[in-house]
Amino acid sequence: MGLAKTIQSLADVPSLTVDDTELQRITTWTSLYQGAPEWLNERWTDREGNPHIDATMSLHMPKVSAKRMATLVFNRAATITAYERDHEPQPGKTTATDDQNEPNMMLQQILERNHFKVNMERWLEYCYATGGMVAREYVNDGEVKIRFAAADSIIPISQDANGITECVIASSKVVDGKHYTLLEWHREDDQYYIVENQLYRSTTTNGSDLGTRCPLSEVYPQLKEKSLYDKATYTRPTFQYLKPNIANNFNLNSPLGVPIYANAVDTLRMLDEAYNGLMQEMQMGRRRIVAPDYMLADVKDPKTGKRKWVVDWRERVYQSYKGNQTGTQRDEIKDITLPLRNDQFIDTINSLLRVYAAQVGFSAGTFSFDGEALKTATEVVSQNSETYQTKNSHETLVERFIQDLATSCLELAKNATGVQYSDTADVTIVVNFDDSIAKDRDENAKYYQTVTGNKTLMPQREAIKRANALDDETADKWLAEIKADESDPDVEDVLTKTAGEDDDA
Repeated sequence: MGLAKTIQSLADVPSLTVDDTELQRITTWTSLYQGAPEWLNERWTDREGNPHIDATMSLHMPKVSAKRMATLVFNRAATITAYERDHEPQPGKTTATDDQNEPNMMLQQILERNHFKVNMERWLEYCYATGGMVAREYVNDGEVKIRFAAADSIIPISQDANGITECVIASSKVVDGKHYTLLEWHREDDQYYIVENQLYRSTTTNGSDLGTRCPLSEVYPQLKEKSLYDKATYTRPTFQYLKPNIANNFNLNSPLGVPIYANAVDTLRMLDEAYNGLMQEMQMGRRRIVAPDYMLADVKDPKTGKRKWVVDWRERVYQSYKGNQTGTQRDEIKDITLPLRNDQFIDTINSLLRVYAAQVGFSAGTFSFDGEALKTATEVVSQNSETYQTKNSHETLVERFIQDLATSCLELAKNATGVQYSDTADVTIVVNFDDSIAKDRDENAKYYQTVTGNKTLMPQREAIKRANALDDETADKWLAEIKADESDPDVEDVLTKTAGEDDDA
């Protein structure tokens, strides 16, 4: 609805870093992710001039690839820990009490109450599918809340070398048949970060325009019109923007991101066409026979009074022709079923899947089609693989995003009214991503054993610690118990020895 141009006039700025053309691209990418690209509905006209629309089958690769990348980068096994400055544990040296500090316990409480890990993985999928996402932290009823929004909800107002510094977050809602748009302005001056809420009611029945401004109480009575965050106590804005770690080649000056498949749209279309061709091949490959008309049933047309031959087309096997019923050249039923070309279509799909994998940053063979279902590789066999390197590249921005979000949560907990927390917000946030689903440990172990001449790769204590995600103290206890168990005599040895003593007696 021309939102960028409207925001530009409302913000009273000479120009924005994005325009409505860029927002339209986001809409197009979102439609791909939602399974509704423009090419899926094939329009054609028959010989009588009647229009038809055929629904094209789709592999839904935008959804599959965005989900796969999001799961590789972040999942519920990842850990987010806050350490007070100058109290961080040494790398590789952890104890059970390292994360039992007030800032970290407060952070874990906030993340758990907001179901952060579950929501983060889901919204990360939206990020890789649409080109970005935004998180917003605020306080409600004495609790720090985290709210997410998709790429089409954020309009940048200003930026610096590190990204977006001021923006508008737009969200729509329908109440009693009326379309409302909430504009959440994030601005700053020399002293404050400023958050201002404005509500607009559309003047059209379909919500195609922003409309006129109305009181917040119509839809959001709990919201404040304006909130100030003093830069003396807040080190950053209360919003964070995340995008895939991919350069925006559509607008080199834009701070907005692009989805992982932005440059693979042509391949996506070819994949859907090949898959649809395979499905059509299976439809057309059903058994078909032609039969002379005298073998078919006939009925009387109630309008004309004439009799005509009828075929049950639901069986999809009959075609009629005027046949010879008498004489020696009597026509019979003939089978005209065409041979299937499934193998050619499947080979084409797999070839396109390899091209698509390379375009979005996955290793060759990540996706495959066996004629029955699309399959995704469950592991990455080496740290040198394309998938693993792409995953690490995306983690760079995700780590910074989580660190900024966690710090903002603690600053809100410390300084906002109603939250019971008085400890420091000056912390270091450490994000440990779970690499177990991206590494083939057996392959890595074989590689390192080969280059080291099959020598031991790590101490037993370290192996216990890493395999079970233990701290140093617990790993030491486990190792001691293992050694104690190994030193105890085996049950069979005890029984054998006892039996021998009885024989001697």
